[in-house]
Amino acid sequence: MTGQTPDAAQQQVQFPITESFTGTAPASPHWRLLGSARLNEGALELTPNTASKAGTAFLDQPFSSSLGVSIDFDYSCEGGGAQGLGDGFSLYLIDGSRTTEPGARGGALGYSFIKDGSFNLPGVTAGYVGVGFDNYGNFAAPSTGPGGPGRSPGTVGVRGCGDLLTGFAWLAGVEVPGGFRGGWEVGAHLQVTVIGGRLTVRRSSVLDPNGAVLIEDLDLASGPGQAQMPATFKLGFAAGTGGATAAHRIRNLAVALPVAMPLEMSGPLTAKAGHRISYTVGVQNHGPNDAPDAVVRGEVPVQLVDVEVTCRGENGAVCGPGTATDGELHQPLSLPKGSKAVITLRGTVDSHYEGDFTATSRITSATRANTAAQQSGQVTTTAELPLITVGQKIAGQWDQTWPEDAKGWLVSYNLSLAANEHRVTAWEIAFDVPARTRVNPAQSQWYRVVKDGLEGTVVLGSPNGGSHTIDPGTPLPVDVQLLYPSQSEAGDGRLRGLYAVEVTNP
Repeated sequence: MTGQTPDAAQQQVQFPITESFTGTAPASPHWRLLGSARLNEGALELTPNTASKAGTAFLDQPFSSSLGVSIDFDYSCEGGGAQGLGDGFSLYLIDGSRTTEPGARGGALGYSFIKDGSFNLPGVTAGYVGVGFDNYGNFAAPSTGPGGPGRSPGTVGVRGCGDLLTGFAWLAGVEVPGGFRGGWEVGAHLQVTVIGGRLTVRRSSVLDPNGAVLIEDLDLASGPGQAQMPATFKLGFAAGTGGATAAHRIRNLAVALPVAMPLEMSGPLTAKAGHRISYTVGVQNHGPNDAPDAVVRGEVPVQLVDVEVTCRGENGAVCGPGTATDGELHQPLSLPKGSKAVITLRGTVDSHYEGDFTATSRITSATRANTAAQQSGQVTTTAELPLITVGQKIAGQWDQTWPEDAKGWLVSYNLSLAANEHRVTAWEIAFDVPARTRVNPAQSQWYRVVKDGLEGTVVLGSPNGGSHTIDPGTPLPVDVQLLYPSQSEAGDGRLRGLYAVEVTNP
């Protein structure tokens, strides 16, 4: 039966709606699998790679349209034969107060009708919009609805409101080079959003995670024969084959509230081994909904050590505890509409590494669908060996109780300077220290103390006169004692941000 549901006010399903289609039956009992549609080999198979098949998966439960909706899913389209790959598959939305049987087979892609002289096959009931991912091209043909440009292979096409044998006008179409052929290995992914009556279609893949917009911000209300957007939707997938065949499969469906969360990532393109560097990740929420459970994840290069993460929220954004352990960045965020956050990832380049390494980031949400054009970023940094490398070793540590003006927790370090290319006659060593830490005033030094650490940085310099040079193959030892305010503030004692440079004006 089609038409009005037994209870038009039946309870709406709440977002997000998730359905992997990888089990033996759909998670929701409201899915109707019709025709050739079945769960097969870990996916929703709408049609096998066989001629003259039609399959529909229809979620006979309404969900709200008022705050917008985003529909994300992976797809696979493989097979074909002498007549090519066909026909294609569709995603469609109908008025959520109604129910429907499948639309016409073949080029109608299970959404619109077919009127072809001697026979008429009806489309869906109370259809609002159908998006056809059309390999063979007949979704745009005159037989499947008014206004189309004629057969258009490899096209994403949009047909509007229709009911059985009326409507289904052509609203827009875009040629997609290569069509929609692809297996699971390429990670083909589609996102269809309807926000405020405007339709956007985006396709992405493993190699192109930010993807490309195929149809952008199409005003559905302005199309011919378009009805007012209903308060609720119901969702269907359909596919068909004729003489041209394909196995059309869907999996990992997520229907959620949309939110545009663009991400920008920046960082150094070059760095010296042993130096401390930082990457910045900026994220925003352009709406239309809040994102209380956003999270930025990414890969932290193994070539970075002593990694730390900081986060600053603005305009109501709240940063949760961020981590960067085991090579993974994880920064939870609450991002109300209009807010933004800036994440800083700092680390020290391995002092012996020379070559490239890459840091990545991506923003997602467990309950929202990100509709931004730029959702991920990466920066590749080329590390070069500096003229001087410096190593550190803790020689000992103890509680210093005398003299009166030099009490605290003392850590003694053996530093070692090595020249990588030529003799270095003048040099400086620098590293960061906790507040109120200083070079032990009770220790005598042969080197210069340029900065004693009270401002958060220690800088030691070669003595005037050109002594204590560094020759390649002959490391120069430098012993230094640091006086920390307490043992707890010394931590593990490791010097942070330690590096050495050649100077020309000591």
